Amino acid sequence: MNHNLDAYAKYFLEVSSEQRLKIIQLLSQNTFTLSELAKEIDATKPEIHRNLDRLEKSGFIRKNSSGNFVLTTLGQMILGLVPNLAFVIDNKKYFMEHPINSLPEKFISRFGELFESKLLKSYVDVFEYWKSIYEEAEEYIYNILYDVPYFDDFVKPINKKLSQGVKIKSIFYEKAIVSDSRNDAVKKLKKYIDAGDIQRMMTKTVSAAVILNEKQSCLIFPNTDGKLDAGYALVSDDALFHQWCFDYFNYSWYNAQPFMERKLEKK
Repeated sequence: MNHNLDAYAKYFLEVSSEQRLKIIQLLSQNTFTLSELAKEIDATKPEIHRNLDRLEKSGFIRKNSSGNFVLTTLGQMILGLVPNLAFVIDNKKYFMEHPINSLPEKFISRFGELFESKLLKSYVDVFEYWKSIYEEAEEYIYNILYDVPYFDDFVKPINKKLSQGVKIKSIFYEKAIVSDSRNDAVKKLKKYIDAGDIQRMMTKTVSAAVILNEKQSCLIFPNTDGKLDAGYALVSDDALFHQWCFDYFNYSWYNAQPFMERKLEKK
């Protein structure tokens, strides 16, 4: 497929101005006259007129029958792409150290859904949030696990939630390193495994780890060595962020293999 990069560049140029982006954003909320936009943005009328003219010629805005400026469908679509770029820019340092090479393209193209998130930057904060996902679950807990923690802080809330009817699905990295305490933990959970309340699968690769319940989500990417870096995590209770993590988990579950205990590595 041939792409007209020159034409794309011209459209990028039209929205490369902070003022033009602000105009598009305002028009997504309401209709405005030139004078109203000048007052709202605190700019001169000639400045606003010049930028309105450029946006109108590009097809991003138009005048309605009342003489007010309104956003076109093209303008709405361009505005919808901003969160994708904003998310990457806001987290550029993180992604320079955490490549996304192995992540399916269809999830990269949805990065804008991750915009309303917070980047945690310590193991303590990440594990506390992880634990809160377990503790606050009411319906389900879904995990993609690279290394498998069997601390009491994690095992106890899991036991409690299972007794309350919460369902658990976990995808284990087949080379995950597990602690010696795993055997005791599995014995405690065996009745739930046998009953199907805990379902397990395995995967040969982990492009990203997710931990989520029906409200909260935690997303962890690998570092440049290809290992999941639990010292950093993107977390949120935003609905779009959750949908991205939920869809990624289900995609990974569908492509995983049956669970085999013997493949897990002991410390």
